[in-house]
Amino acid sequence: VLTRTITRAVNDLYNATKRVQAGDFSHRMRLKRNDQLGELGQSFDTMTASVATLLEEQRKRERMENELSLAREVQAQLFPRELPSLPGVELEAICRAARVVSGDYYDFLVLSPCHLGIALADISGKGISAALLMANLQAALRSEAGIDGMAPVETARVVTRLNRHLCHSLAEGRFATFFYGVYDLRARSLQYTNAGHLPPVCISNGEIRKLEAGGMVLGIFDDRVYQQETVPIDPGTLLFAFSDGLIEPENVYGEEFGTERLVDEAVRHTRSPASAVAHALMAAVDQWAGTPEQADDMTVIVARFLAASTAADAARGGR
Repeated sequence: VLTRTITRAVNDLYNATKRVQAGDFSHRMRLKRNDQLGELGQSFDTMTASVATLLEEQRKRERMENELSLAREVQAQLFPRELPSLPGVELEAICRAARVVSGDYYDFLVLSPCHLGIALADISGKGISAALLMANLQAALRSEAGIDGMAPVETARVVTRLNRHLCHSLAEGRFATFFYGVYDLRARSLQYTNAGHLPPVCISNGEIRKLEAGGMVLGIFDDRVYQQETVPIDPGTLLFAFSDGLIEPENVYGEEFGTERLVDEAVRHTRSPASAVAHALMAAVDQWAGTPEQADDMTVIVARFLAASTAADAARGGR
């Protein structure tokens, strides 16, 4: 009897290993013995349970990596493939994605030979859902802004319509901060509406102006009417807009980089080309953080407006 019992236990263990070899990690032996074979059976069950857990975690990681890869691909496709060329304006944009893709989105829209749209948004959420909402926002913006030869639509009107659109398409609890400005080359002015985004900064003749007028974030209340403001753009003006990924990184003491340091860095480069300014801002944040890891997307767009003679020549050519 003892021999048959031992033989049966060994045979059960053999069959169990064959099932595991075939990929069935759900099988358990559940031997009720108080000897070494019983301990071996318990060890086998513990091992298969651990392997099953590890395999499920691996599958989850793979699904997450696939989603992140798709989100990065969607995000990259939304950004302008090349910067538009508008006489009298230098442009630069940098978006450096974090490992977990969030919803930073920027765009430049050539609305006419003398009108340039500048947009920057940060959509709540991460991964593919945020990337798809970015695509939704881009399509709505291009529909409302007045591209394809039509006269540019006022920024407040565009943003009010975008808010209504997002209120009916975003899931509850989702929202977007959004800045939209239109530069008029002939009037040398910028009309803008800021919907709860970190205020972009204009630096001109030593004066620092934050572009705050507009209203609350998009996607919360569909009856909101947004405001706009028009500011003069003198020759040599530097405009930069950014996402919170540039001001929230902390140093080794837990201090955030902050908007003030970002502005100070821009002031030191007001006479530099737009590309140099953008890279200097990113480098300053990196130096502050002291680590290649970043918790959020880092996005900055820079516009540098050149001498009046250049703009006047361009305006005459656009008539």
